[in-house]
Amino acid sequence: MNAADCLCSALALNCCQFAFLSQKKKSSPPRSIGSSSYPTNNNNDWMSKLDANKKLRDVVIPGTHNSASSTISKWALFSGVAACQNLTVHQQLNEGARYLDVRICGHKDDIVISHGIVKGGKLSDVVDEVEAFLCDNPKEFVIVEIKDETPMTSSQKYQVLHLIQSTFGERMITYTDLQTWFQLKQVTMGDIRRRQKNVLILIHNSFCFHRQGIEYDMNMVANEFACFHNSTLLHDKWHNTTNSSDLMHRNLTHLRHLSRYDRDYMICNQLVLTPQPPRNVFDTVRLLFGLKSLQPISLAKQLYQKEDVLHCFVRDRPGLHWNIVSLDFIDCCPRFINFLIEINSSRSNT
Repeated sequence: MNAADCLCSALALNCCQFAFLSQKKKSSPPRSIGSSSYPTNNNNDWMSKLDANKKLRDVVIPGTHNSASSTISKWALFSGVAACQNLTVHQQLNEGARYLDVRICGHKDDIVISHGIVKGGKLSDVVDEVEAFLCDNPKEFVIVEIKDETPMTSSQKYQVLHLIQSTFGERMITYTDLQTWFQLKQVTMGDIRRRQKNVLILIHNSFCFHRQGIEYDMNMVANEFACFHNSTLLHDKWHNTTNSSDLMHRNLTHLRHLSRYDRDYMICNQLVLTPQPPRNVFDTVRLLFGLKSLQPISLAKQLYQKEDVLHCFVRDRPGLHWNIVSLDFIDCCPRFINFLIEINSSRSNT
């Protein structure tokens, strides 16, 4: 067998796996990875307990990467590679997540969840889960970033924007809000509660489109649909590494660089390890013998096995503004989620 054949075999063994093969038995749900197991978090209303004078920009916010990938069937081909969460979006919100990274694509006459070429459930169902959570917890604030994994038609883009606007309605931060009271340098949790606005929608510039003779650029989309270009409000960087130490170093470098600037942006710190394809024959052999994996769950195990490392990484750098911390498999690190939330009560208002 030559190197090319080995590569194909390795990819087949690791990619063409089903997510159900990496799940624990139902009698022992995956509450935590490692030697200890922790109880389920109940963080459905933690933001409502924050000081009213605390600025949104200074809140440490747990978030999830590829948030809706749990809608991908565990029996679907490549689902083991595509899945980055075990919990539904509603469950993630109850666990404490307030930033959601939702990847989508057009499929037939609908809009569905997507990670690469693997498709999941309907976007409408995910949006309804967020709305249901906010109905039950009106003093919480959720940031939803929507990314199209593959190009969509103008009709599909309009369908997405109309769905979001019709579902969230008056909950949404609007263009007028951004020009007036919702300034990230100064907006507080009290400001948000008083105005009963509790969802911010971010999108990418790929959502520009032409429809019925009208050119919808990002300003038009912001004005009409209250969906904003992510780069105007959020600094985010994908670090693309499989090494935990390298991941932390890259996050730290990025955060220190951004901390030099004024605070008119939120910052998303991605504590996420990314599987890498084989680069040589040695990598291929490791894949073949199970010493290397392309499944995100295997890297999450690596990152969360020594959960205290993550605690110390954040705790020992209190001068930096962590803001949003995005994670895979949020149910596998409940103690770290609690730790991030508790930071907000220990920090003084700035």
